[in-house]
Formats: sequence, C-alpha cells, structure tokens
Amino acid sequence: MSSEPLVDIRGLKKYYAAESGFFRQLLGREEQVKAVDDVNFTVAAGETFGIIGESGSGKSTLIETMLQLERPTDGKVIFDGEDICEYSSTELRSFRERAQMIFQDPYETLNPQKTVFQSIAEPLKNFRDMDHEELRTKVKTTLNDVGLNPAEEYIDLFPEQLSGGERQRVCIARAIVLDPDLLVADEPLSMLDVSLQSGILRLLDRLQEEHGFAMVYVTHNLSVVQSVADRIAVMYLGKIVEQGTAEQVVNDPKHPYTRALVACLPTLTGDRERVLLPIPEDDDDRDIPGCQFHPRCPDAMEECSRAVPALDDSQTDRQVACFLHHEVTEADRDEQPSGVGSTAESESRVTSEPQ
Repeated sequence: MSSEPLVDIRGLKKYYAAESGFFRQLLGREEQVKAVDDVNFTVAAGETFGIIGESGSGKSTLIETMLQLERPTDGKVIFDGEDICEYSSTELRSFRERAQMIFQDPYETLNPQKTVFQSIAEPLKNFRDMDHEELRTKVKTTLNDVGLNPAEEYIDLFPEQLSGGERQRVCIARAIVLDPDLLVADEPLSMLDVSLQSGILRLLDRLQEEHGFAMVYVTHNLSVVQSVADRIAVMYLGKIVEQGTAEQVVNDPKHPYTRALVACLPTLTGDRERVLLPIPEDDDDRDIPGCQFHPRCPDAMEECSRAVPALDDSQTDRQVACFLHHEVTEADRDEQPSGVGSTAESESRVTSEPQ
C-alpha cells in the first residue's frame, strides 16, 4: 500500500438548521442539528474501513458528505491528494468515475424500466467512448465477475425478473464496471435474506482482492463489519467515539458505547454479559453538554457532562474519545457544544443492540 492514504477526512462537519421551538425563535437562538461533527479518518488504497453505529449515528450523512452528494458545512475530503470539496462540477465528475457506491436497497436502486444491460451500461456511456458491441461485451464480463453467469441469461432481464440477491449483484456490477479506486457500501446486506448475505460478503471480498479497490463498509451490524473490515470506526451522534483495527475494537473495546455494542454479539458459550443502556428521553429541545454519550453511560463521571472528550490519538493505531482513557484538557473544555447534540437521523428509540 502507498504511504499516503487514498482518502483523508479532516474535521468534516455537516450541520442542518433545525426547527426551533417558539421560545427559541423568540430569543433568536438558532438551533443546529450536528449530523456529522468534526470527523477524522483515513482509508488506505486497497483497505476496507468499517463504519458502525446505531440508526441516528450519522453514518449515512457521513458517506454522502464524503462523496460530495451533500456539501459539507466545514472540513476537508482529501482524495488521492486533492481536496474534492474545492472541486468544480467538471472535476467532481472525474472524481465520481473513481468512487462508486452500492446502495442499501436493490429494489429501489434499479430502474424497473431498464434491463440489466441498460443499468450496467449507463456509467460506461457516461464515462467511456464505446460502441454497442463493446458495451455489451464489457457488461457480460462484469456480470460473470459478480457471479451472474452465464451472463446471456441475465443481460436482457428486467429487475422484476430477478431475486433480491441477483438485484444486489447487478448493483455491485454497476458499481465496479468502471474499475473504481473506492467503493462505498451502504448497508448492502440489510434488505437481503440471511441466507444470501454470506454470499454477497464473499463476493465483495473476492472482487476487492481481484480489482484492488479500497472499500468503506457502512453498517449497524458489528458481527458483519468485524468479518470484512481491516479497521473500524464507531459513531455515536455524529462523532467517532472509537477507532482501531477490527481485532482491537471487537476483542478489546474501550469506549463504553463500543463495549455495549460488543456485548450484544452472540457467542458459542453465551458467557458474554449483556449490557442494556438507558433509552434517551424523547425531548426535541434537548441540549447535551459535554460528551454526547454521558446521559446513557454506565461509567459517566462529573467531567463528562462539562467537557467534550477528544478522539485521543496518542496511540496512532487506536483512538478513543473517552475520559476513562485520557485526561480532560483545556482544549476539551473549550469544545462546549453550542447547539442541540442530536443528529439528523436521531430517533427516540435507541438501544445498545445493533438492529
């Protein structure tokens, strides 16, 4: 792998204006929803980087902002040495040729009026100068590559003629047909039957080995991400609270939130103690000072409600945003949140168990 990361996310933020209550409007206090709040991470060429968190953690907003489907409020997205946040529309078009995405729902992603050939050939028509026969040959090759073979049996079918697993393979084929450098997989298994999920995971693993792309894998399922990712970032309410290798995060979780997620993983012996976290109050006007997790944290201390813990990087391969593992500093105290601490995806029902 190159010494320089393929993707370098620096201080990325995405804030939305929130609907304010009557008294806030009267006082002129503008409320913001911090969907992504000062996120930093890197992805090396050929690496699989996992992002995990409950619904409402900001995962989807993070990857949409990373791919410039949403413009960031602040921060940088460095791709292959260049800040794509500064790109023109023409430059962004070139970037999109190199960074592709697999969406969560294969039933919604594919146009029901287009054949398999038309769906996979579309990005080729946008970025390559190929005649019809060249397009058809490339699509057939890619269909075989994703396990839909013989390709002739699938190439002229419509989505309604395919199973859920076959549709997702078509979506994967469309994502890799341009030979991208980065593939972002947003919950690619969540709409599939459990019996099909392991096959899709094996397919992605094989394709990555053969094509060499980096992958950002987003999920709420820790057992899945530990099997595919080299490193894992754990998100909670717009922030990364822990980051490390898959082995470190799963076998030796440091942050109390990560510990709760790991405690929900099944074991053969059933000897892992289940951790139940309090359900947050349903309060649309809530402000959370200090650490966002402290109202639910079983290990919360006095300083947790007064200062924001930084994602400590004293150990380069392991980062934890928790005062249990590093002392509060003046810089931490200076980062008092000024608005509501919830995210755009926040729900009133949150448990410690991944869905």
